[in-house]
Amino acid sequence: MSARPAMARDRILERLRSLLREKRPPFRDPIAHDLPAPPMTVYPPSGRRSLVETFGAKLTELSGSCELVRSETDVAERIAQKICEWVPTGGPERTEVLSWAPGELHVARLEQTLAELDVSLFVPDDMNDQRVRDHAASLAVGITGVEAAFANTGSIALLPAPGRSRAASLLPLHHLVLIPLSRLYPTFEDWLLKLRKRGRLEAMVRRSGQIAFITGPSKSADIELNLTLGVHGPKVVHAVVFDDE
Repeated sequence: MSARPAMARDRILERLRSLLREKRPPFRDPIAHDLPAPPMTVYPPSGRRSLVETFGAKLTELSGSCELVRSETDVAERIAQKICEWVPTGGPERTEVLSWAPGELHVARLEQTLAELDVSLFVPDDMNDQRVRDHAASLAVGITGVEAAFANTGSIALLPAPGRSRAASLLPLHHLVLIPLSRLYPTFEDWLLKLRKRGRLEAMVRRSGQIAFITGPSKSADIELNLTLGVHGPKVVHAVVFDDE
């Protein structure tokens, strides 16, 4: 070892020994710093239309899109239209889309409406099976519901469970999100408050091995800050909000 690196090493070691000899806590006491709390943005309770508009605006800012379907009976038809926009249908082979189980989507006549276009739902039952994973990864459209959606950030929360595979929100190029109005909240905190009041928060956390929060399409930027969509997940996220009450 040359003299210069050796001298630099000795200086570093001596500095460390000096610090260790000092009788003071190695880390700052956060309580000792009287810093003002950051301001909290308060979102007052809003009407349904205002919530949908806020959610849609936020999702659009994040390169997603949103629409309100006023009649619950029209939701299945709108889903079929979006699938036809994204993937070719009516060919020699039946078109499949990766999906939650129909009972988890809460959309009347969804399977029947899609069957008229020769479109079927593929609901994976065992993602540990390599053949199931390969088939799921080959599908261009994924359909999920939500556990909750938040207007102030344009985000959604998903709780994976049997019949509610995470794969439908991760693998396809297009993610179609179905949001009943009863599950659209002004903020994440409003959702938690409602769960607490109903005594459901602890049970939800205990039964769920994972809660996924999704805010718009998958995004990644290189060192020059060039944004690319769909690198690690869906490139397109479209939300269909509908009145379920």
